[in-house]
Amino acid sequence: MYRTMLLGIALTAPSLAFACGGNKTAAAADTEAVQAKVNVDASHCAKKTELVGANCSYTTGMMAQRVLEEGENWSYTGTLAKSDNKLDSRVAAPYTVGPKEAINVVANEVVEGLVTAGADAGRLALSGKLLEVDGIRYFVATAFKVSNS
Repeated sequence: MYRTMLLGIALTAPSLAFACGGNKTAAAADTEAVQAKVNVDASHCAKKTELVGANCSYTTGMMAQRVLEEGENWSYTGTLAKSDNKLDSRVAAPYTVGPKEAINVVANEVVEGLVTAGADAGRLALSGKLLEVDGIRYFVATAFKVSNS
């Protein structure tokens, strides 16, 4: 009797593995992990200390949200200039862009993503929103692309 039961289990066990999804489940989990890394929120403050520094992450996130809501569409192609400016607003802006007047790039998850990818050292095409508040211009990047030209 035990032999018959063990034989039945041995014959049905492989078919149970197919019922669980097998490789499809693992592939779906890998796809979700990749999408989670790609889907960043432009309204969230960067988490890297070298980007936020001594500034306030809460204030930075609130400014990013404000710029996204009230700002105008703006794009820039060029390089990022490192900035150690201490803004009175306590908004983290580790980079500036713009040939004439410095526009402060808010340290958000998109900027953190381009730094992580090592794209901050080269020429970029940035798109996002621009807003001037109390005489200071803030730019929140919503997307970036490494530029070849």
